[in-house]
Amino acid sequence: MDKGIKRRLTIGCALLVCLLSLLSVRLFQLEAFHGETLSAEARSHYEYKETLHAQRGRIFDRSGELLARSQTVFSLVADPYHLQDPGQACIGLATRDGDSPQAVRKRYLPAEVLSEYRGYVAESIGKVLRMPAHEISRSIKESDGGPVVLARNIEDDFARQIEKVLDRRNLRGLYLKRGERRYYPSPLSLTQVIGYVDQDGNGVSGVEKTFNDEMLGTPGYRYCERDRKRREIMAYRGLQVEPIPGKDVYLTIDMALQATVERELDAVIDKYRPAKVSTVWMDPKTGEILAMASRPHFDLSTREGIRGMDPIRRNPAVTDLYQPGSTFKVVGYGGAFDRGIATPSSLVDCHQGNYTLDGFPLKDHHPYGNLTARQAFAKSSNIGAYLIARPLNKHIFHYYMGQFGFGSKTGIELTAEASGRVFPVSKWSRTSFSSQVMGYEVAVTPIQMAMACSVIANKGVYLPPTVISGTKGHDRDATLVKSDLRARRRVISEKAADQVRSCMMDAMLDSGTGANGRVAGYTVAGKTGTARKHIENVGYVKGRYIVSFMGFLPAENPELVGLIVIDDPRVDGKEVYGGSVAAPVFKAISEDAVKILNIDPDKPEELQGEDEATLAAITGE
Repeated sequence: MDKGIKRRLTIGCALLVCLLSLLSVRLFQLEAFHGETLSAEARSHYEYKETLHAQRGRIFDRSGELLARSQTVFSLVADPYHLQDPGQACIGLATRDGDSPQAVRKRYLPAEVLSEYRGYVAESIGKVLRMPAHEISRSIKESDGGPVVLARNIEDDFARQIEKVLDRRNLRGLYLKRGERRYYPSPLSLTQVIGYVDQDGNGVSGVEKTFNDEMLGTPGYRYCERDRKRREIMAYRGLQVEPIPGKDVYLTIDMALQATVERELDAVIDKYRPAKVSTVWMDPKTGEILAMASRPHFDLSTREGIRGMDPIRRNPAVTDLYQPGSTFKVVGYGGAFDRGIATPSSLVDCHQGNYTLDGFPLKDHHPYGNLTARQAFAKSSNIGAYLIARPLNKHIFHYYMGQFGFGSKTGIELTAEASGRVFPVSKWSRTSFSSQVMGYEVAVTPIQMAMACSVIANKGVYLPPTVISGTKGHDRDATLVKSDLRARRRVISEKAADQVRSCMMDAMLDSGTGANGRVAGYTVAGKTGTARKHIENVGYVKGRYIVSFMGFLPAENPELVGLIVIDDPRVDGKEVYGGSVAAPVFKAISEDAVKILNIDPDKPEELQGEDEATLAAITGE
């Protein structure tokens, strides 16, 4: 063999050996030092870790009526990474043009292929979603590289339609992502108490927010492989960890009573056109809230207002402040009776409605002379209330305000609760004591005022309110669990509470201000409130009022406490009082409430008389 050829072969073999050796070294290096990274990168193209969302807990009322649950929905997602793949684009365009992917490659430049395909996707999806194609195209084009959600909250039937379109038109880079949407069977009821969630399923307000962590549950995950269309290859499903559903939340709310409450509030809106109205109903013996509502409110399913009104999505019963007026007099009377400086039969000179002896004027809406304390309470005499409470002195009166719960949160399980506004004694003016006895220069929430009424009903004991019966897991043997850390405290003596109750019962007589709140068959203890409306940085507005009524029944053994607060009712040509506007609302709700809650009458003879009168009217006898 020629020596030159032999030498060249030798050199060639040597170079080949060197090249293979270098390749072997490189392969060893990759395997030894980068194997795991490269394997993970390779797996990422076909293997996915899919998050399995935990089912959010449900919300029920006290009897198990469903108030909120999650339902499966889908989102249509565009994956820009796959939409930029020329091979995938050619397959889609080939389906559009009735041609082969190879012919498409020859017909268009690479940049044109991607542009044409994006237009094809936008046009196809736009027809299904009934959206302008240019909006879809812009959303995809402006993506920062991450997935683009083209549509949310797609229900099962529609999702199947979209899936058929994706397959039939070979739309690669689009897929349906499973998720959840909150569903409210009665979206116009209890809206501000239940609250709502955001698009990611996290609670934003109300019970949905307060118990968000408990209801979220624990997500699971699974590893799986997908084909080029991102469809799961079931045969290659890997490790799977099941999600743990969130806990269910049971409220103390009675939805039958709640429906009555909401009906009556709508009637108030129609009749008086107020700026706002709130109500709270509770069991004084347990502190459980049985109904709570405000107007205006909103639709839970759309977050929009109702009946043409702007929506209020907070819960005014726990967030909004108002000056309570005469309902606040239970504090002064309660403190005076508790200290033994007055009794219901104590006489007080109301100075014919014009008192000036302390260097500032106090006036009553009617001129009264000598009255007993219970008469002064029943007639809502401001002068009488001040003179009964004056011996307490301002420091002790301030103490009782705190004991009744004013100036601090009740701790109810709802978001954004306000503390109210009670000024320290050091900031009081010369007239602050008398003003606060009458329910001015203090700001309270409806829930705080309802709790003050509950103290009297509960024989002087403050039991913090609750809207939660408990939480319950999804296990078969799960039981209702509630961590009740609410601390009772005695506010005034049982004797003093009974004395205030007797005054409140007198307020319901014909000679009292609350007569319009009486309920046939039941003794009612109540108190009216009429306060001039105060606007921040403006002051008291002439001719505009906040009227209220609070009460409980049966008076001797209370099972139900109710409060109505109506902000700025419009009563053409008539004077506005709590007794004429708010008390009838209390009566209307109570008449249904006693039937719903099976509260036995303590004056059954009144009901018998009513039945006989009704029968006589029907028969004419």
